[in-house]
Amino acid sequence: MARGRQRTELERQVARLEAERAILRTLYAYGQAIDYGDEATWVDLFTADGVFDARGRVPSDVTRVTSGRAALAAFAAGFSRPPAGWHKHLVVEPLIEVEGDSASALSYLAVVREAEDGPVLWVFGRYHDTLVRCRDGRWRFRERVAEVESVDGRYPSLAYSWPAGR
Repeated sequence: MARGRQRTELERQVARLEAERAILRTLYAYGQAIDYGDEATWVDLFTADGVFDARGRVPSDVTRVTSGRAALAAFAAGFSRPPAGWHKHLVVEPLIEVEGDSASALSYLAVVREAEDGPVLWVFGRYHDTLVRCRDGRWRFRERVAEVESVDGRYPSLAYSWPAGR
């Protein structure tokens, strides 16, 4: 009996670790896709009714809420990408909590961008994510809130406002 309980507990631990690893893959794929213009992959990281909410730390800062696959696709299509704009979205120190087929993740975000005199830290803040395991077994964002805490004022606050060529 004790051996059966141990196996069950071990199976639960492995399932949780597998879920966390799959969620990390979603978190990491986000930056890879948006930074290089892989719109289809980026949109597929969200559920059909998924929401991307970019907001500043004070109400007067830029806020942009995009929901649903069509709106997300339009957002991704207008986002800067090489060669017009070189940047990297980084997710740092994610804390993931899994509860069945739902999860939350809290992580730091940083965006590094190309500048005339070398790379600069463009933006930093936190991501607040709500994810769900979908029927195909993949974890997707139901909601991703990018809470921007600081932006280098020399540059546009968001990459979709970045002019072509710089």
